[in-house]
Amino acid sequence: IFAAFRGEGVGDMDAMLPQFIDKGRFPVVFTTEQLLAQEEVRFTRRTYEEGACIFLAEERHRCTYHVVSGLVRLYLTSRDGIVKTLFYHAEGTQFGVQGCKRDRLTRSTAEAATDCEVLAIDFEDLLVLCNRNTDYYLAYIEYLFAIMNSQTEEIASLAFQTGVRRLAELLYALARSGGPVIPYSIDELAEIIGAHRNTVSNSLAHLRKRGLVAGGPRPIAVADVEGLRRYLDEA
Repeated sequence: IFAAFRGEGVGDMDAMLPQFIDKGRFPVVFTTEQLLAQEEVRFTRRTYEEGACIFLAEERHRCTYHVVSGLVRLYLTSRDGIVKTLFYHAEGTQFGVQGCKRDRLTRSTAEAATDCEVLAIDFEDLLVLCNRNTDYYLAYIEYLFAIMNSQTEEIASLAFQTGVRRLAELLYALARSGGPVIPYSIDELAEIIGAHRNTVSNSLAHLRKRGLVAGGPRPIAVADVEGLRRYLDEA
């Protein structure tokens, strides 16, 4: 997905995926500098190449992670193989909260969306840090609730909105933030909105007939941004 962003900053990625990047949307728990300054916190510094798996769904896993650099994607895979992207976690943010569960069982898969560096922290060590620094504890709770609320909104979107509307909303957000050319394939768009690629193909055909998108299968371009906004208002 991010081949076009080699050498560019995370800010550029924020602009391309505004509804999925957690940086800027959710409250910051602590910066990398603040975390490294805590002498009592043990962590393992790990680097991953693009596409590498950090942890798998249904895996018992004790660690939580802090992103030092790069971008990490969390996603779910349905029984019939449909992939749904949950979040892209950017520099200075955290992911992997299964450590707070008794069974330590993960629900999603985490992979490196770009080359990245993370700090792996045993969850019990994280709790020690939070217990000694109440501000961090409160910030972490606020962060978790913000993530939960966002996921609830996404579930509502999947339940109540058609595939064409979900795709139209995504294309409109991407066009407004990054320009009319959409740098994703049909399969990548399907993963982002949690739909089958046929749903995306049919939705694109519908929007193309209305003159709202052009091109395809790649690149896809939003031909009429304001028209797409009006379509969403009317849908």
